[in-house]
Amino acid sequence: MRRRSLHLSLAFAAIAAAAAPAWSQTPAGRYPAKPVTIIVPFTAGQSGDVLARVLGEPLGKLWGQSLVVENKGGAGGTLGSKAAAGAAADGHTLLLGSSGPLAAAPHLYRNPGYDPRELTPIMNVAGVAQALVVAADSPYKTLQDLLAATKAAPNTLSYGSGGVGSFQHLTFELLKQRTGMPIKHIPYRGSAPAYTDLIGGQLQAMVDSLPGVLPHVKGGKMRVLAVSTAQRVPQLPDVPTIAESGVPGFDALGWLGIAGPKGMDPGLRDRINADLKKVLAQEPVKTRLDGLGMMTIASSAPEFEQFIASELAKWGSVIKAAGIQPE
Repeated sequence: MRRRSLHLSLAFAAIAAAAAPAWSQTPAGRYPAKPVTIIVPFTAGQSGDVLARVLGEPLGKLWGQSLVVENKGGAGGTLGSKAAAGAAADGHTLLLGSSGPLAAAPHLYRNPGYDPRELTPIMNVAGVAQALVVAADSPYKTLQDLLAATKAAPNTLSYGSGGVGSFQHLTFELLKQRTGMPIKHIPYRGSAPAYTDLIGGQLQAMVDSLPGVLPHVKGGKMRVLAVSTAQRVPQLPDVPTIAESGVPGFDALGWLGIAGPKGMDPGLRDRINADLKKVLAQEPVKTRLDGLGMMTIASSAPEFEQFIASELAKWGSVIKAAGIQPE
């Protein structure tokens, strides 16, 4: 009898040992076990910060846990991205990534402290169109007007950006490379001071996110010459794309996605992706993002992984051709 009990104990121990690895590798069913932090690698008020906060409340309700948005800006988004990359891969720390820190920064900084290709891509959440803008009283009504003026007086006109290596800077440099536009770059510490100089006539043009420029366009301070996306945007249906304005194939979409640290369990990754899709399908969220000028993408994790790789190659080429170095 004693020998039979021993055999049963050994059998149960073997079953438990076999089951333990499978249980430990499928944490999605127990997630989240505590509040989730989304690190936004930029200051409050920027597009990524706004998106994280729009998603935060409905995700928190769905998960039964609070979502904490942590702004950790600096060094072109690399500081916050490095912090997220070094967190535990249990899904309780996520990164609100974007084209800057995940596609441009690895080409701009010798050692950003992380490799975007080693993060766990979860979802490309939303796209943000860029708008080529001039002051409302500018003589330039079209992209071709601006191009002609720069070629008539090479390197006397100037455009502004929110900083060296920013997505605004890279998008305008791509435009320069595609058109041969001879125009000087004036970097600023953020978009706000550049807006002031554009409206005041110290700058002749600028590229910036649609959510950023729309209030100034509606307020009669700026005019949009063209948008950077492959298709026209619903917020400005009468404004042509850059491709329609004489630069075939031009497409520069700002993007915002969710990623996790390296080594996240695939089941957990897919669980978070599915929950994000549920939230993005909610009418209040869709209405809010549309009002912000954001276009919902809601990609799969593998699609996001492939997209990051293509963006790294695209903007690396632009940076190399322009000889851009960080400030």
